[in-house]
Amino acid sequence: MKCVLDASMALSFVLVDEFTADSQRILSTLAVDGAVVPALWEFEVLNGLRSAHRRGRISDAGIATALRGLAGLRIDTYRHSIDRPQVLALAERLDLSVYDASYAWVAMDSNLPLATMDTALGKAAAAAGITLL
Repeated sequence: MKCVLDASMALSFVLVDEFTADSQRILSTLAVDGAVVPALWEFEVLNGLRSAHRRGRISDAGIATALRGLAGLRIDTYRHSIDRPQVLALAERLDLSVYDASYAWVAMDSNLPLATMDTALGKAAAAAGITLL
């Protein structure tokens, strides 16, 4: 089943110390069904890789490999019009950053489950009735 993929889950695919059985399960699902991401996803992933590099968790070569691997996944950027007031209201209601609320909003708007490793986002999304993978 296609899903909304957040940056934390995507980073778990490429950071060895974050790769789990859930990462493998979602990665296998993506290979078949693909995923949808909000426009900010790529920037969040790049920022996560930069932070991991600064902390010595990934090398320059590891970043290059990670970028190639992520580029090879079936990931589509959500291209529909974004209802800015709804996203802001959702962030407020779920007590999330607008960045995290964007994943929840895309999941709700597209009626797709959400794949995240972010505990706070997962709890808030579940409370809002969003299916989690």
